[in-house]
Amino acid sequence: MIPPVNCHAHDDASSDGAAPLAEHARAARRAGLRHLCTTNHVEVLSDDGSWSVRLEEAVPRFRAEVAAGEALRRETPGLDVRVGAEFEYRPGWTDDLDTLAGEVELDLVIGSVHVVDGLNVSGGEEPDRYFATRGPREAYRRYFETVGEMVAWGGFDVVGHFDLVARYGHERHGPYDPADHEATIRPVLAEMARRGLGIEVNTSGVAQAPGMPYPRSEILAWAREEGVPFLTMGADSHVPRHVDRGLVEGAAAARRAGWDEVTVLAGRRPAATLPLAPAREAS
Repeated sequence: MIPPVNCHAHDDASSDGAAPLAEHARAARRAGLRHLCTTNHVEVLSDDGSWSVRLEEAVPRFRAEVAAGEALRRETPGLDVRVGAEFEYRPGWTDDLDTLAGEVELDLVIGSVHVVDGLNVSGGEEPDRYFATRGPREAYRRYFETVGEMVAWGGFDVVGHFDLVARYGHERHGPYDPADHEATIRPVLAEMARRGLGIEVNTSGVAQAPGMPYPRSEILAWAREEGVPFLTMGADSHVPRHVDRGLVEGAAAARRAGWDEVTVLAGRRPAATLPLAPAREAS
């Protein structure tokens, strides 16, 4: 039984997405989803090959996406189309991201870590450099510490793919044990709870090296124990055909960790909750 929600999707208004929002919405309806939220990246690639946040480009782009989402919500009965953003955490970007969030009426902002100590751990050639110069424990520890730095900023609603470092860490070192990093992770989760930030089940890991959603169920269970107030779910889809990829496995992981519902945000506030199917039905 598939949970009818994908609150992490990228269309062609994102640097890494393909196809217009309308095509993603049609795919979501075919898959039986009731809620779809795009969360396009803010940063764009500059002529010199670096990534940057440029408000003069980002603000009109996201305002156009909001208008497209509003039109689709009117035109697509049975599918609640929302527009959010994925804010990649880099200390030099936070002021501009805060400004963007104040100028565009978004429904959901995901905070995510892709870059640690100046190296992108989630794609390209830089994961090789990151893991080549750090043992597995240090590599994971630094990632979780950076997530903690992002949470201390707090300019978002939900922490996305909490242990994304496992994507390439798994290829190099095999599965990791969250218990090795519990002393680092739990204070981050406690601060999320204090700030009212949710945690995401990101199901892209099902099709990647870990073969399971991000984060591992142990972290989802600790989040619940530490009082993280809500859980969202997203496929982190970049093309329409992946709009529901891994959602069944994501629901099972959340249920194993003790969560029984997933939250949908609108206007950056929890707006609806949907029950998760029992793990035996979602496995």
